[in-house]
Amino acid sequence: MPAYVWLACGLYLMNGMSTVALGSVMPLAVQHLHLTYVFGSDLVFLQFVGYWIGVPLSSLAVRRLGYRGAIVLSSLLTAAASAGLTAWLQPAVYLACSLANGVGMALMQATVSTSLVEWFPSRRAVIMSRTEAAFGLGCVLGPLCASACIAAGAWRANFVWAAAAAAALAVLSIFTPMEARDAHEGPRDAHTDAIHLERRRDRALVLTLFMLCIVVYVGVESCVNNFLPAVFMAHFGVPATAASVTVSTFWSAMVVGRMATGWIARKLPYRPYLVLATLGTLITTAAMLMTESAALGYIECVFLGLFMSGIYVVTLVFANHAFPDLTGLVTRLVTFFAGLGGATLPYAFGWTLARTGGRSADVALAAFAALLFAVVAWTGAVTKRKSGSRVRDVHLAG
Repeated sequence: MPAYVWLACGLYLMNGMSTVALGSVMPLAVQHLHLTYVFGSDLVFLQFVGYWIGVPLSSLAVRRLGYRGAIVLSSLLTAAASAGLTAWLQPAVYLACSLANGVGMALMQATVSTSLVEWFPSRRAVIMSRTEAAFGLGCVLGPLCASACIAAGAWRANFVWAAAAAAALAVLSIFTPMEARDAHEGPRDAHTDAIHLERRRDRALVLTLFMLCIVVYVGVESCVNNFLPAVFMAHFGVPATAASVTVSTFWSAMVVGRMATGWIARKLPYRPYLVLATLGTLITTAAMLMTESAALGYIECVFLGLFMSGIYVVTLVFANHAFPDLTGLVTRLVTFFAGLGGATLPYAFGWTLARTGGRSADVALAAFAALLFAVVAWTGAVTKRKSGSRVRDVHLAG
């Protein structure tokens, strides 16, 4: 792989660690701050408000500083936010650092994903699946570090890992070659029929559906990242150290699934992949609702991670496939609406958990998964119809 792809994987790994760092210690943070999970929802909400700031900031930073400068800036923001969470245990500081953390992560993700989609047009799903696998690995390592810190009685030290990784990557980004090239080497994505969107109304509908898919998916993923340990504690009565491992279990399966996504993307077109993945997600969350055994709950976390592993990257690539003339805009819109989903659904989920307990939160998670499947199925039906429209028109004209 080019050196820049390796750097991108490292940046995504750091983003993964930062994404789950707070959620892994959320029960203890809420307890030490003498607050409820409603405050936890506020933290998640502000982190994704930062996404809304970071996405447009990415376009501005790339124009003013170039890709290298934008990446260095994003890493330094993330490092500063994680250091703040380590140093000061105050509600106002945690709110401000959550916001700054979201800005840094969105700035990095929008900048790197846009460059990869533009520079590797024939290998988008393959390349992006590698970076998303690295993100998943960060989400595995984060909770494992959190569990070790909790066991050592120093849970706030969990944020040190993310801060150190971000600072190191800021330095590494200065020396990594960055250039736009696609050598057309290595495995490529499977063929997916072109989507013909000639009318403005059709383009608006399809783009809206893709963004809705992103909103719901990232909302579900963020609920799992930030509240799955709390759900396990409430649902099964497991201790905090055991509950924090649920996110590592989920993301271990996500890493395996995302490594497989690169291979699957070479065999299976985007549309059927998304339908099957979201159906599996719905079935798994429904099963978790009825589970009474903690051991079985961990197994279901594995299946949930496997089914959800490729949904984001395949949706991102499928959206760019539908709008080949708008790759930069579509990629930034995906990151922006990811922030919207990551802010709204977890906020509702945290409120439900605080007010009604773990069982109702399980119902909410299954309901979100059902909505995700419905939106993906609708998107698949519309894009399938549009992919065959020009062929039918040609046949009729003949």
